[in-house]
Amino acid sequence: MKIAPIRITNNIQLNKIKSTPAKHHKSITSYASMPAFYGRDLVKTNPLPEEIRSKMPEGYSIQDLIKLAQTEENKLGQGANSIVYSIPHLDDYALKVLNKDDPNKINMSEFPADVNLGQPVWQDDKNPRILILKKIEGKEHSIPNWSKTVNTPPLQITKEQASNFTKQLSVISNMPQETFDQFAKDVKVLSDKGYKLDSINPNNLLVDEKKQQIHIIDYFKVNPNETHLYQNSCFDLIAVACDFTLFPEYFDKMSDEEKQSTINSVKTITDKMYQGCVKSGLSCDDEKYITYINETSKWFPIPSIQNEKTGGEYVRAYNVRMIDFMDMVYNPEQWASKR
Repeated sequence: MKIAPIRITNNIQLNKIKSTPAKHHKSITSYASMPAFYGRDLVKTNPLPEEIRSKMPEGYSIQDLIKLAQTEENKLGQGANSIVYSIPHLDDYALKVLNKDDPNKINMSEFPADVNLGQPVWQDDKNPRILILKKIEGKEHSIPNWSKTVNTPPLQITKEQASNFTKQLSVISNMPQETFDQFAKDVKVLSDKGYKLDSINPNNLLVDEKKQQIHIIDYFKVNPNETHLYQNSCFDLIAVACDFTLFPEYFDKMSDEEKQSTINSVKTITDKMYQGCVKSGLSCDDEKYITYINETSKWFPIPSIQNEKTGGEYVRAYNVRMIDFMDMVYNPEQWASKR
């Protein structure tokens, strides 16, 4: 599979995004134990929804709950542009407090009610930087602080991390087909609305083992003249679930038993993702993913790190890792024999 030549064009960015890709991964903040998605800055004022009003304790106003929520104990995560809190008495929602106005405002009715994309459902009329979002439960996938591991100075993957990753893949692969169907449906909604996933950083995947759900928590609006560069496809879902950038480093630190388990998990995840994407109508054209990775690679050079096993290097450049991982997906045994 050949990589298209690199051509510099204009830009985009992600969740905590502004609007140029050059800031893309620098804007990603990892939340080591973040249990909920704190969405995007999608806002339009509207009345307090009845489903929220009905769950509020007697004698409390929404302003009372907003004040109660803003404590260190309730903090779920903090990014460059906002802090997100759990809300007492409103377990299905989260409070997002912006620290500045954000230009990426989206109609709150844009996403259908049967998907949970961490979208806002209410904005404070008096303070537009106060939002209530749907909450997504789950644990960040892969290793904590993934961005720090792959950026400067890059960090080595440990054997313990490799073993943990094997277990994480097994958890995802054992989820029912319905989990993958819903995940693909969520992503199809984003695609139809003109959004692109950040499917590079696996911390953007939240895994809720208890509810048997997986969710993506970072996506960005695509400029109309760049839709040919930034499109979602099934391989986005496979890649983010399998941490394609660091995959060979995990694999080399695994025991033989863990390696076989990992290969089996990747096979299962790939099959279930494709089934879900076919059902939802999400594209299964791998060329879309290749184009996206090539475009991303030219903006974000990732440093290599020493391969202690061979004395050489693990080249972490996204386009190099993408080719290698596609070989893994389509020819796993042959790929493993070369490790």
